[in-house]
Amino acid sequence: MKITEQQLIRAIYSTWDFQQALSALTFLLEDCDFDRNYDKVSLRRFRCYESTLIVSMARPFETTRRGTTIGLRALGITLSQEEKKLVARILELRRKIVAHSDEEEMYFRSTSFPVLDGKGNFPHFQFNEGLHLEQHELHRLETLLRSLKAKLAEFFFRVAQEQPELLEKYREPDSIAKSE
Repeated sequence: MKITEQQLIRAIYSTWDFQQALSALTFLLEDCDFDRNYDKVSLRRFRCYESTLIVSMARPFETTRRGTTIGLRALGITLSQEEKKLVARILELRRKIVAHSDEEEMYFRSTSFPVLDGKGNFPHFQFNEGLHLEQHELHRLETLLRSLKAKLAEFFFRVAQEQPELLEKYREPDSIAKSE
């Protein structure tokens, strides 16, 4: 097994990212009845779960400032074509909608209406409050996240058996180390 220090650290962080994504997904699936209508506040709560799911799941697959990604192949992990499509969908949602506001992907309606006895107009904005992912996609994501977590656990178990010294680490952000 040959893996770089950066790949190992990225894999360690990815275990946390996938757990965060799975937690957000679990909260969403527990709280949301897809056959029910909800008020805007509830829909926004569900969107918060979904956004956390998308950002956390995408993070390992995005290139860091240091130029690394999770590098599944280096970890001995392969994805099916279906799983690759699902990851691509998550990355597209993250890049165009969740982490950035791509104007081509924005839904809104803006209007104004008269107020103060017709002496002025009040602006009014409406946004799409629904989820970006459908229920069947969420269930497929749950399966994928559980699979990724299990495969990472297998990888780290092998590392712990073959090269346990690689896992003897303590890491803190550079900003904390510099402030001391």
